[in-house]
Amino acid sequence: MANLKEQSYKEERFEFALYVNGNIICKRNFRINDFIEHSMESLEFKNKVDEIVNMIDNDLKSKSRVFTWFYFNPSEPEMFDEYAGTRIEPWECTFKFEVTDNKVPVISKIWDGSVYPKPIRDKVDISNKTVKVTSKDGKVYSYDKDSFFKSNEGRLSFEQEVLKAMISDKVDLLSQITKRICEACSIHENLHSKIGDYTLSEYYGKDKDGNEVKYDFNIDSYNRKLERKWMKLASDDAKKKKVTK
Repeated sequence: MANLKEQSYKEERFEFALYVNGNIICKRNFRINDFIEHSMESLEFKNKVDEIVNMIDNDLKSKSRVFTWFYFNPSEPEMFDEYAGTRIEPWECTFKFEVTDNKVPVISKIWDGSVYPKPIRDKVDISNKTVKVTSKDGKVYSYDKDSFFKSNEGRLSFEQEVLKAMISDKVDLLSQITKRICEACSIHENLHSKIGDYTLSEYYGKDKDGNEVKYDFNIDSYNRKLERKWMKLASDDAKKKKVTK
């Protein structure tokens, strides 16, 4: 028997996941080479997550438009509840994208999924890579989309033609998301090489004295400021007690 090298799965530090109503739809565990510590606590990373969520939203909206074009019949709007005017309430279906560091959530963003037709939100697949076929005995087989559509050209079912129109021009968002997170948080030529290259705080609003209020995105920095403030209050209190004795 040939010697086979055992392959062991290694749990990496970072992970992102997409949820629908609290149920995991997909997730990816990955590493970030040359990771810049605390870069995920920056304005730049928050903007990158916004960009990723917009990318997912645009993917689902595009599929929604294709689905509606194929299926909507003005004379039979009752075919799907949304077309019959009985849509679910806003926020009855919620999507959430979340990034974690060592299983601890770093950032998450939630958006309303009621805008997508039910068949779209019930079968979310942002990898856009495969076609799943269920055999008569209930077994599910997955095929590469390009080879499947090419080898079955002219013989696709109506549902497969709809799927082809939905995903043929779509890229694998899972790999795109991983790539964008890694680029945003690692040493990158002409962008960032150290934590000082990121925006870790922002001024917003004014306090009672009219001074601009500074907000830290870096939680460690925020905690250190609270600690210094608490130590100063404790020291002032101790001095007052000493004077009154």
